[in-house]
Amino acid sequence: MITKSHAQKDSRHRYARLALAACIYYAGTEQALSADMPAVAPETSLPSINSVSEIVNPIPADNPIGAILLSKQHPLLLRADFSRVSELVSQIYLNTQFQPIWFTANRSEKNLNDLLSILNNASNDALNPANYDVDRLKQLISSPNQDNTAVAGYDVALTVSLVRYLHDLRQGQVDPRDVEYPVHIAPKPALDLAGLLKQHLASQTLTEVVGQFEPKAKQYQQLKQILTRLQQLGNQTGSQEFKPGKMLRPGDKHPHIVYLRQRLRDMGLLDNNAADSKTYDNDLVAAVKKVQQQQGLTADGVIGSATAALFNQSSSEKIAQIALAMERARWIPDTTDGPMIVVNIPAFELWAFNSIDDPNPLNMKVVVGKSQSNQTPVLWEEMKYLEFMPYWNIPKTIYEKEILPKAANNEGYLASQDIELVRHQNSEEKGGGSYLRARQRPGKKNPLGRVKFVFPNTADVYLHDTPGHAAFNRPRRDLSHGCVRVSAPEQLAQFVLGDQAGWDKESIKQAMSAPKTRHVTLKRAVPVLFYYGTTFVDHQNQLRFYPDVYGQDEQLKKALNKIHAPTTASSTPNNQLVMSKSTDVGTNP
Repeated sequence: MITKSHAQKDSRHRYARLALAACIYYAGTEQALSADMPAVAPETSLPSINSVSEIVNPIPADNPIGAILLSKQHPLLLRADFSRVSELVSQIYLNTQFQPIWFTANRSEKNLNDLLSILNNASNDALNPANYDVDRLKQLISSPNQDNTAVAGYDVALTVSLVRYLHDLRQGQVDPRDVEYPVHIAPKPALDLAGLLKQHLASQTLTEVVGQFEPKAKQYQQLKQILTRLQQLGNQTGSQEFKPGKMLRPGDKHPHIVYLRQRLRDMGLLDNNAADSKTYDNDLVAAVKKVQQQQGLTADGVIGSATAALFNQSSSEKIAQIALAMERARWIPDTTDGPMIVVNIPAFELWAFNSIDDPNPLNMKVVVGKSQSNQTPVLWEEMKYLEFMPYWNIPKTIYEKEILPKAANNEGYLASQDIELVRHQNSEEKGGGSYLRARQRPGKKNPLGRVKFVFPNTADVYLHDTPGHAAFNRPRRDLSHGCVRVSAPEQLAQFVLGDQAGWDKESIKQAMSAPKTRHVTLKRAVPVLFYYGTTFVDHQNQLRFYPDVYGQDEQLKKALNKIHAPTTASSTPNNQLVMSKSTDVGTNP
């Protein structure tokens, strides 16, 4: 018979042995793969998408333009600090030996007017012309001839404003890493801004440069089209608000139905028939259901307070939401034609496209990372391989917090869960040596299910099957440790291996039930985008709205407001450039 004190002592010994095994297991330098959890690693800022090589030639401090470039401050601009784009601006003037490019002896009025036109039209891309000092630039262009110092200041002001705009248009106004987003997206390829500007100024085709910097991603272009329509409609809340004051069901009559009908016509969802009818008829019900679906509400056609509020939303409110979506879309690399997988995190959905214009993409529900502790990151990577019947290499945190306590109280727990300790050999590049790793064998208890889809990334997240499908019935599905669980893994495997010889529907099914793990390298990598789109345009060009499950909309709004907050910009009454060292300048680029 074992006494109570002996049992407690034995339990402590078992826990100590397991803890020691865990320490041995996680000693070493190689990071274990995660089944469901991104590895914790320090975030580092990616270089600018339009970064240029370091300028070898020194910038002359005794040159009026050089002095401004060296200071990276311009007191004539609302945001005096232009350090974010200073390398780009310096490269432009390096090509001209630090001489003006706008206010030259043969000054081109067309180039100047084109510059103002470009910045005035920034709102076409949900950017604010005021952030690029359009009004100030108009004054500088129309001011009488000044001395060389003033002209240099005016010239650099124009260049900085244009470069800021093109930089924001291509890369985004906000670096997502500055607002602590979990983002793992490589920068876009650099463009030769200095060369392009020189070319278009010489040929007086400056407006054409905008198209070269505008994002090509389909999501961005779809959002821009909808933005244009809303801007043309203007703010149409009107004085006649749709406030029925009670719940409306199909067939009900109400005087405010006339206003609802008008809203739906303005949205392009209803024809002009029965304009004065006060009956909530079938045509209205169908249109309302479409709006409910787009907004992430239950599409039942019943108009309660949440649905009624949708029809009182002004165009300006919708434009503000689209502006956030377009900012996020600027972070997406320009896509090429061919297969692609997109996971929209707040929509809890996956879309797999055979081409950019695929009319019938594969669509399925997904489970994403928990809010706020285990957010699924935004990323863009290429899927390289699949693993049928995969092992789960258990992350340290999950092992210590979830598995180790259970194993301490149950000596047979690890065996009952098919968990084994295996020795892993480090490569010479990682210092050699070996350590013990805990992993779960393939089978019904394995949380990765029957297949995982791997696209190597610094967050150590991937797509995978799951043995528990009940979670897919929930409306809100932020439940994982960071990886994305898919509801239709067999169909996704068929999509990924669709053009690969030897992999038809039957062979995939067999691999997903085989007793051994099988690694399949893809002959053609498939791009994978994990995207955070609370405002999102689907493949049918329908605008949809989703809950901000991670609270990233508010973070982005605050970041944008901070970046564009005015800083002190000083000028004399006659617009002479003030170069005093005592000028109070801001720090926001």
